[in-house]
Amino acid sequence: MPQNPMVITLEHFDKMRAHFKHHYFLSGCNSKFGGQDIQVPWSSFALVVENFIKSTGAAPGTVALRFVLCYDTNKNALFLRMQICTMTPSGQPRTFDLDTTNAAWYTIEDGSLAPTAITDLFDQNYLDNFYYCDTGVCDPNTLVNLASDTAGAVFVRNLVFPWIQEVRKIFVDNGAPAGAILNFAAGSHDKTSPVLAHPHTLLVYLRQKDGTQMLDNVVYDLEFQMKAGDVGTLCPPNCGVYIQPR
Repeated sequence: MPQNPMVITLEHFDKMRAHFKHHYFLSGCNSKFGGQDIQVPWSSFALVVENFIKSTGAAPGTVALRFVLCYDTNKNALFLRMQICTMTPSGQPRTFDLDTTNAAWYTIEDGSLAPTAITDLFDQNYLDNFYYCDTGVCDPNTLVNLASDTAGAVFVRNLVFPWIQEVRKIFVDNGAPAGAILNFAAGSHDKTSPVLAHPHTLLVYLRQKDGTQMLDNVVYDLEFQMKAGDVGTLCPPNCGVYIQPR
């Protein structure tokens, strides 16, 4: 059976984390900022998704999670805004339009979730304060500020993951561990985007209650056992949709 392209091994995880650290900075090649591995109790996270399903009557398999990349200037840390919505077939192969008619919004920061009235699909503080370096070693003279992408065509603003097919499956395939912690680590692909060599993405994985990472390189019968999930649909280049990986 071919490997699910969403599945990320520990080796791949470490490479993607390193790529992010080599390409995303504050001004002057400053890499001293928090939020590079955001954590929230699985029980809290799953509850807000399940409440959305109950309140809207959405079929669980149609639920999508859109994450906006954000930066808190006061705390000097990345955080996330999450939109829970649904997806419907677009008529294009493997492509689903996002239906935000009954969407719910939350922030994920400081180890907890909180409802938010901010529904922008980008965060200006993130764009204003972060810089991209295309080389392996950061050079302050060649940094590109994310906010310079005024057309929103190059640097990632948000990304979409499916609830049942990926995020919840990570939890289930790892035996639904009691006290599990859901993690969103900043990562970057290596030259896999048609518009940017090293796009900012998220690696979704679990830690045990004691904080131990549930990641390794062993192949198990269950796809996401001791593995992270990736292949969120990046916006740009693909906005307002979820595209299943091949």
